[in-house]
Amino acid sequence: MRHISFSLPGLHCLLEVTRDSPQARQQDIWSEFRRHNVFFDGPYDDWRSAMAASEGYDAPAILAKALDATRAVVQGRASYERDTVIFTERSYSHPLLAWLLYVASRSNLSLKVVDFGGALGSSYFQHRSGLAHLAELKWCVVEQPHFVSAGRTEFEDERLSFSDSLDEAIDRVKPNVVLLSGVLQYLEYPLEYLEGLLSIGVKFIMIDRTAAQFDVAAVPFVQHVPAWIYSASYPVWFLNAHEMQASFAKHDYEVVDRFQPVGTFGLVTPPPLQELKRWGIGVTPAPQQHEWPYVGWFLEKLEI
Repeated sequence: MRHISFSLPGLHCLLEVTRDSPQARQQDIWSEFRRHNVFFDGPYDDWRSAMAASEGYDAPAILAKALDATRAVVQGRASYERDTVIFTERSYSHPLLAWLLYVASRSNLSLKVVDFGGALGSSYFQHRSGLAHLAELKWCVVEQPHFVSAGRTEFEDERLSFSDSLDEAIDRVKPNVVLLSGVLQYLEYPLEYLEGLLSIGVKFIMIDRTAAQFDVAAVPFVQHVPAWIYSASYPVWFLNAHEMQASFAKHDYEVVDRFQPVGTFGLVTPPPLQELKRWGIGVTPAPQQHEWPYVGWFLEKLEI
C-alpha cells in the first residue's frame, strides 16, 4: 500500500493506493479496529452459548488491571478510572452526581450507597470530591469475592467498604439508594435480579450506563476487550428497556428521571471504513455492527 499526497491552491489530498481488493481492505480495517477497540460478536441463541464462546468475568487480568488503576487514583496519579482505564482529567457523571445529592438532601445530608458491581470503588472515587461536604457518606461496593478481598485489603476505610453479598450490604449499610452502574447487562438473569432488588423496597434506585433499547428484544452477545485494556471476553446482554420499566411499575417505583449517559455501547464503524463507503467503494455491511446508546433511570419507591 502506498500513500500519495499532493496539494493545489486551496486543496490538499491524500490518496491511498493499494493492490488489495475492497473486500481485503475492508477485512484489514476491521482487524486493525478490533485490535484497539471493544467489539461484540453475536447475537447468540442464549446466555450459555455466549458463555461457552467467551473466557468469562473472572480472568485474572481484569482484577490485576483494576488494582493498578485504582491504586493510581488513590495515590493521586489519576483522577478516576472506569473499566480499568485511567483518566487524568476530573470528570463526573452529572446525572449520577445530581441524583445522589438529591437523595442526600432528602436524608439530612446523609448518603448511604450500596453499589452493586462497583469494581474497587470506581464510581465512589470518581465522585467523592462532589460528596465530601455531606454530613454522612457510606459507600458499600458489592462485588465478586476476589474483588472484595482485594478491596478490603487496600482501599476500605470509614466511608468505603466491600461485600460479596447484596443482602449483607443492605443489612449493614441501611442504604437510602442502591446504584447499578453498567452491571445489569453482565448478569445471566438480569430481569430476575432486578425484580429481587426492587422487591426489597429501598427508597431510591439509580440505574446508570445500562445497555437497553425500547424497540429491540433482549439478546446476548460476547464482548471482546483489547489487550491494551486487558485481554478478555465475556457474555453480555443488550436488554429491552420496556421489560425493565414494566418491572419498575410492578414494584411501585416511579421513574423520576430517564436519561442517556455519555457514550455508546457497541461497535462503531471505523473511520477508514466510513471513508470507503463515502467514496462508493464496495463495502458490504458488517454483520456484527451494533451501536446502542446507554440508558439510565432514577427511581423512587411510591408510598402506598
